[in-house]
Amino acid sequence: MIGVIGVSHKSASVKVREKLAIDSGDADVITRKLMDQGYFKELLILSTCNRTELYFNAEGICSGGTLKAVSTVLAEVKAIAEDTRPFLYQKVQNMAISHLFSVVAGLDSMILGEYQIVAQVKQAFKEAEARKSVGKVFHRMFNKALESSKQVRVQTPFNRGALSVSYAAVEKSLEYFPDLVNRNILIIGAGDTGELVLKNFAKKGCQNITITNRTEDKAFQLARPYKAKVLPFSEIMKGIHDAEIVVSSISCKEAFLNAANVLPSLNGHEHIVMIDLGVPRNIDDDVADIPKVKLFNIDDLEEVIALNFSRKQEYVSIAEEIVSQKVEEFTVWLNEQNLAPAIKKIDERISKIYNTELELHKGSLTEEEYAALEKHSLHISKKLKNEFVKRLKEVTDNGSITDFVSVINLLFDEEKNEQPSAN
Repeated sequence: MIGVIGVSHKSASVKVREKLAIDSGDADVITRKLMDQGYFKELLILSTCNRTELYFNAEGICSGGTLKAVSTVLAEVKAIAEDTRPFLYQKVQNMAISHLFSVVAGLDSMILGEYQIVAQVKQAFKEAEARKSVGKVFHRMFNKALESSKQVRVQTPFNRGALSVSYAAVEKSLEYFPDLVNRNILIIGAGDTGELVLKNFAKKGCQNITITNRTEDKAFQLARPYKAKVLPFSEIMKGIHDAEIVVSSISCKEAFLNAANVLPSLNGHEHIVMIDLGVPRNIDDDVADIPKVKLFNIDDLEEVIALNFSRKQEYVSIAEEIVSQKVEEFTVWLNEQNLAPAIKKIDERISKIYNTELELHKGSLTEEEYAALEKHSLHISKKLKNEFVKRLKEVTDNGSITDFVSVINLLFDEEKNEQPSAN
């Protein structure tokens, strides 16, 4: 059973999502705890600013059992409160597969068609490989999802325009500073999001950009091509003092900027725009109480997002059609994998009967008679196998009804059928 359990911008606010954000350390622990239970064959955790999702391939457990298992481990590792659990959603089989493909194609993103999710999915898969928690099915499924996303980008203009929340942050800044080019900008964080923020400000012609990051070398590498300045992270309050626009996207456990440290750092600017793209959030809510500060978190970029949605809506149906086709291709392959063990058991069972019966008659027949019997028996065996496989595909809907497949596996399981009776 393939499934996904998670939370996203569609099901919960950033206040809830930040409680369920999973860093690589948490992901290691969660993966180990769940894989040790024996039900989960494959596991991948995707945690971004807009979603935290756990994809699994499990057997010997019902969907309710997987939800309970995941919820319990999340509660242990993340110490989530009971009121957080109702925000979790679960999808299984075709719904889970379709969901993944839609996510990777940008159809489920806060900003339709955003491309950053592709890199995030690739990174999540790379980390899952390092944990040895992905196998044949997930390799095929995630590769197909990425293939689907690429086809959407090539065949439609769906991914053009606002490619990320970083773009939306720059557009939000323009609402307060139409003369954006001349403003002092501080970017906190030199990761993927920080890089996109820098690129989008640079495209607007902004010259007064400063970058600060906990790893200073990374900040220098990012700043160099754009001729941006670098500020030591220890001097971040000086950067806030000079800035008119602050965009933060640091990975952290809790907010490191608050009213107590921001207020004394402000200068005589009429107002300062602070945009928090972090999940968990980098800037505490109390900063919004400072009169001259305009504070926005990732959920506050809705107006820019709505404009992007209206521009992209005409291409959504085309993108969905491409995704649907790729989902079907993967599902056909998956169902074939479901049937393969049963078909193998049928083949082995019929072959054993065929060989046993031939052996019984070997000594009582002439060479010509035996050859004729062998040829006739082989013909019957092949017809019988083909008929069984044909009926197997019919009753299991080509492998999609996995419960029926399991029954067939039991019927033709030689070891189970040859166990001695208890009587």
